Formats: sequence, structure tokens, C-alpha cells
Amino acid sequence: MDTRKLLLGIFLLASFGVILILIFMPIFGDGKNGLEFSDNFFNSLAKGSSNYMDDMRRLSQTMVGTSFAVGINMGTPERAQRTEILFRQAGAQVELADSKLKISGDLGKVLAKSVDDAEILFNNQAEKLQAAYNFNGREVVRLWWESLNKVSEALTKQKAFKQAKAISEIQKRALEPGYNFYGITPKRVRDYAGMLGFMLVFYVAYTLWYGYGIFELFEGLGLGVGKPMVKKEV
Repeated sequence: MDTRKLLLGIFLLASFGVILILIFMPIFGDGKNGLEFSDNFFNSLAKGSSNYMDDMRRLSQTMVGTSFAVGINMGTPERAQRTEILFRQAGAQVELADSKLKISGDLGKVLAKSVDDAEILFNNQAEKLQAAYNFNGREVVRLWWESLNKVSEALTKQKAFKQAKAISEIQKRALEPGYNFYGITPKRVRDYAGMLGFMLVFYVAYTLWYGYGIFELFEGLGLGVGKPMVKKEV
């Protein structure tokens, strides 16, 4: 047994445990613990680098003047009625029958409207969508995603691949960020480079801290991996 290594291992593991307890305490502002704080921090950085709304608006403009006509099924009459509102406000013509919709119009104008709504939600202004459509702001963007997904499938069957690809891009780079990052304050990496560097270094150091503590503890107990004894032959 090596007392020095044993005590060092115990100290490292004990201090690791103390810091772990502190991490789980709600002392990082607004009642958040360390994990919640770091999760919000990295989500804010991700949001700050995921704003492609202007690019997607330009993409939608390339589709202005492109006509489309499809039939989709939204599953329930209520969802179909709400989807009808979306497309009508985008200037499309819609025929509603139970849960089914026949939609026609200018694809570019429809996509531009969906990007505008996604940006409103991305900017944490769901109340504006609530006022415009009379139902929940996140539901607006979710229905845009789901209905446009069905429109894309219908256009693919019509071999309108360029239009379907444009819809897919807007889903991924406008509607999904708008929905997923709602409620998060965006932050730019360059403005928080110091904190980001500290958190990454701390993560690596804290992981090694635990591993080194275990190593020293077992070494101190005489359970470390050493060179095997070789029996000499006479």
C-alpha cells in the first residue's frame, strides 16, 4: 500500500464529488443548475450561428412565378382547417374537404410566407403568429413544416424535383430552427469565446480529474497495473 497515492486519490475523488454537487445546485442564475446553464449556453451559441432566414428568403424568391397544384391529407379536419388558413394567407387557393386539401398557387409566395413566419418564431415573437392565425405560434410553424412536407412529396411524384428540393431546404434551414430554437436567446461565439474556451477546458480537465483520482486510489491500494514478475529458471 502506498499511503501518499491513496490519500491523493481520496482527495481527488472527494473534491470531484464536491464540485459535482455544486454543479447540480441551482446557483447558476435564474434557478438553473450547472447542466441547465451549460445546455442553455450552447443552445444560444447554436442559435446564434443558425440564422439562415435571409438565405431562405432569397431561395423562396427564386420560386416566385412557379405555379403548383397538389392534394394533401392533414389527418384530421381541425389540422386541415388550420393549414387552410396558412396557405390562404400566403395567397394560395385552397379547397377543403374534411381532412383533405387541394392547394394551388405561386410556390415562391407560399415559401416566402413560411420563412417569414419561421423568422417571427425564431425571434421569440410567437404572440405575433397567435394574433395573425388565432392559434399557437409554434403550432403555426409545425403545421407549415408538416404541410410543406406533404406538398414536397406530391411535387416529387409530379417530378418537380427542383421545387421539392427548395421546400426541403426551407424546412431544414428556416422552419426547423424557428421551431427548435424558440424561447432561446441567440449568442455569437465571438462574443463569448472566453467562456466557451473555459467550459471546454473544464470539461476535459474534470473528466481527467476523475480518471486520475481512480488511478491514484487503486495505485495506493496496491491494485495498480505493474510489471508482471518473471520467474527465473535455474
